[in-house]
Amino acid sequence: MIRQDTTVLLVGLLCRVALAMFAAHPYDLTLFATSQRLYYQLGYVDLRFFPTLPAIYYIQLVFYAPYALLTSLGVPDYQFLYHTTFMIEGLFLKLPMIVADLGSFLVLKRLTKQLLPSALFFLNPFMIFLTAAWGIYDGLMIFPLLLGFYLVSTDGSRTMTIVAFVASGLIKLFGFAPYAMLLVSSLLRKRFRRFASFATVGIVITTIIVAPFLISGGFQLFTTGIISGFVGTSTVAYSYPKPSSYNLIQILSGINLSFFTPIALALVVLGYVIDSRRVNYGVTQILLVKWCFIGAVAFNVVSGSEPQWLSWTIPLGILYGFLTGRSGIQYFSFIFGIAATFFTMTLLQSSGYILTGTGMFLLSYVEGFSNSVIFYSALTFILLTLLSAYAFIDRMKHFRVEVIPLVMLLYFQAYFWIVVVGIQNL
Repeated sequence: MIRQDTTVLLVGLLCRVALAMFAAHPYDLTLFATSQRLYYQLGYVDLRFFPTLPAIYYIQLVFYAPYALLTSLGVPDYQFLYHTTFMIEGLFLKLPMIVADLGSFLVLKRLTKQLLPSALFFLNPFMIFLTAAWGIYDGLMIFPLLLGFYLVSTDGSRTMTIVAFVASGLIKLFGFAPYAMLLVSSLLRKRFRRFASFATVGIVITTIIVAPFLISGGFQLFTTGIISGFVGTSTVAYSYPKPSSYNLIQILSGINLSFFTPIALALVVLGYVIDSRRVNYGVTQILLVKWCFIGAVAFNVVSGSEPQWLSWTIPLGILYGFLTGRSGIQYFSFIFGIAATFFTMTLLQSSGYILTGTGMFLLSYVEGFSNSVIFYSALTFILLTLLSAYAFIDRMKHFRVEVIPLVMLLYFQAYFWIVVVGIQNL
């Protein structure tokens, strides 16, 4: 068993380290690199214009420091093809996410006491793609989220549990979901001392992390870019062509569903509260995971649905499947990851964008055609529907190999009706 664990760790880490040096999302990684260069080369703290929550900035400052030291000692670094960051620099910029993925693997292994669930996460192509190739930070949110679930399962310190969930939310706002569930639940159950304790911990940590960002003049970006972006009402202009939405319902109807996002999140919290009141309090962990999973799916369905947000459903689906004895959703999460990676690379970015640093259609037969965004939206909607079916339909409790050709068949059907026929324009 130890040899198997080591093999999974080595394969997962080697894939991430190798990709981190040669692949990157040029736009996103340039933003992160610029902020770090400004600090270590000019001493300028770029909090005011940092494009996301300040916790990411602090974390990257720590991990970028060894690279800054290496360059000051004269260690050379090189640019790969058309990428806007250097190879070793890209590795250090992605190192926090790689470490977070490793932490998530260890937490899942400790929580489930089995290798399979943690391996299905750590070797999942979409998680590797986001962390090592793209360089986006959703994995940083997932690690403290899973740590919070682990602390709940072991009846650990309530304070540390809240700290973990708040830390997750300060990296990406969805991480606040279980914190909100516990907060509202304690209030409705009239456990006012616990509610006050939870609220105090959340307010103190949030203030410490966010205050420097706001003091430096980032209030407008915080409200119009980060908060509004999370609920889908952001008016921030991008320097590259970006679809207004990846949401199938919104694209087809033309109706902006942003207003429904906070309503959906509120309904998820309410669902957890109602569910927890009618069952034994000893299954709090299952309920938290269940309703966080529902929240992740709902958020992808009703919001603007950025591609990386699909990754939230993978560890939650794997963990929920383990807790409820549903092997189907655990295995399908891996298929989901393969499909999400393929769809994101070929339909939204072009296969050469991440690999070479510029838009290149390396797989011309499956990319570069019109209606690719709505095609992607339809496919991800189908994937999320299948994932939800594996989670809640008893007949789909166990995995069936037939689902793999089914996904392929759905891909070809969607291609025919959306790309060839253009049924959405009829």
